[in-house]
Amino acid sequence: MAARIAILGFGTVGSAVARRLTGPASPHDLRLTHIFDRRADEKREALRTGGITWTARLDEVLSSDADVIVEAIGGVEPAAGWIRAALAAGKSVVTANKQVMALHGTSLLTLAARQGRQLRFEAAVGGAMPIVRAIGDGLTGDRITSVTAILNGTTNAVLSRMETSGCSLTDALREARALGYAEADPSADLDGDDARAKLAILCGLAFGLRLDPAQIPARSSASITAEDFAQARRLGGTIRQLAHAGYERATSTLTAWVAPTVVARTSIFARTKGPQNAALITGDHSGETGIFGVGAGGDATAVAVLSDIVAIARDRAAIVPPPVLTSDFRLQTSDFVLQTSDFHLAEAV
Repeated sequence: MAARIAILGFGTVGSAVARRLTGPASPHDLRLTHIFDRRADEKREALRTGGITWTARLDEVLSSDADVIVEAIGGVEPAAGWIRAALAAGKSVVTANKQVMALHGTSLLTLAARQGRQLRFEAAVGGAMPIVRAIGDGLTGDRITSVTAILNGTTNAVLSRMETSGCSLTDALREARALGYAEADPSADLDGDDARAKLAILCGLAFGLRLDPAQIPARSSASITAEDFAQARRLGGTIRQLAHAGYERATSTLTAWVAPTVVARTSIFARTKGPQNAALITGDHSGETGIFGVGAGGDATAVAVLSDIVAIARDRAAIVPPPVLTSDFRLQTSDFVLQTSDFHLAEAV
């Protein structure tokens, strides 16, 4: 029997997922049955497909026969409460919500396991770049020591455009908005708040650490200028917003930060253009593992959401054990926080 899917929210991500589920290339064992949106009556014209129940009532979705609920509303609340309610109602959940998973992921994953359901969140970190699976499944046979990554496609689109065209940050941001890569208010992207939430999730997966995103030092990319790029070129590099976490298990010391950073022109990060993300994951035995993919936009995020839905549909009885995280570690202040030179950029790690 096909897995029945309900979507909460018909914005950029929700509508992209809906189009994929109702399009000709949709997996045959998935069926979109419900769409919840507070403006359901207005938005239903955007998807003229029969057999879908549109509703502005959450309880109608929770009491439905949907097997999997996709949370695509964003923000911490009411999203966290709705995910909790969906799990309590016996539904598995797929979310792209990095803030919810960074702040409430452990408790929600514990509830999912207790209910015999699944909560999957590949889309919360890296868009179409499957870094959650890479760390959570693919590299579980190793002991990860560090993760360095571009985790925000919006900021990468802005900075890489400044690099190639020599334009101002304001002009690059205007172009990113026109292409659908940037929100009206891009501060969470440029200031590093989005990347901090994603990095906190990765610290849980890679190191077993419970980390509040607000604890992670961050420097904004909003003040980067064309002259900064000129100076980076003189240093043999360019500028990207990097998120870095390294864990020294012998001393239980975590170094973590998000900042615009000078990276070598030959590095994977310098070659990451537009809304792309990239990551280098270092393990004791495997060395460096690189991963790359589009990190912003509804279509890229929908790829990760669909992958999680398919994983649930293939094994609906699977119970994913909740993570066991510790807060018993020391967060080390990064050198870039202490720098006071005119060139406010961390050097590449």
